[in-house]
Amino acid sequence: MSESSVVDTLEVTDVLKGLCARNVSGDIHYTLNSERIKTARFRFLAVESDAVCIDQPHNIDEEVTVESGESITVYFTQGNDRWSFESRVIKLRRIVRLNDTKRVVGMALALPTSLRIQQRRSDYRVGVASLGQRCQISRESGDVEYACDIRATVYPCAIRDISARGIAVVLHAGELLGVRHGDRFFAEFELGEGRGVKVAMAELCHAEHVGADHKQLWGMRFVPMPTVDFEEQKADLGHFVADVQRMKLRRRR
Repeated sequence: MSESSVVDTLEVTDVLKGLCARNVSGDIHYTLNSERIKTARFRFLAVESDAVCIDQPHNIDEEVTVESGESITVYFTQGNDRWSFESRVIKLRRIVRLNDTKRVVGMALALPTSLRIQQRRSDYRVGVASLGQRCQISRESGDVEYACDIRATVYPCAIRDISARGIAVVLHAGELLGVRHGDRFFAEFELGEGRGVKVAMAELCHAEHVGADHKQLWGMRFVPMPTVDFEEQKADLGHFVADVQRMKLRRRR
């Protein structure tokens, strides 16, 4: 694990303001002194004079029971790195002003004095939302491992970002609120330019609502299955990601 720190308070604040401006998501780890550390997802909202404010943390598997004054660790991804900082909960519910007209109920965390790089991703993730990449997913059979449930509904979705090891998709699926971490799905998608249709098995890592029209954002990691050469799949996806990244760099010139 590589690790370094940003210790200048002003620089830390600037980084946090950037995360809030982009509404970046992250994770909090709490009950740090117990045998079972709990986790919850959130989005950065705003930096105030005494705190960084996030939306109300949530976990699709269980109720979030973080307490006022509790020490927590916050994790987020920026660029190709995973970062963390230590903090504590200042206030469980704080009204956060997003602009001149909109206010939401969030949570206030103590401003950190340093940020740490926890690890560098072994593969690069590239955003493809602007390319209109489509995908469809369906559940794995509950009776036969690695088999598609022929009775399962097929859900169309849009690919938000992709790497050699995982995929994030956006779908309209309010009826799928019962999904849990670890549920497995078949994902079918095209990479274009003669690469053909890819069928991969993906395991759900997190799910959250986005917007007000029942959209959900799912983050999934690819897992091996007997009918697919997993190393070849990762290589094909890696080449696709590299091609998209080169295309984006050319457009910036």
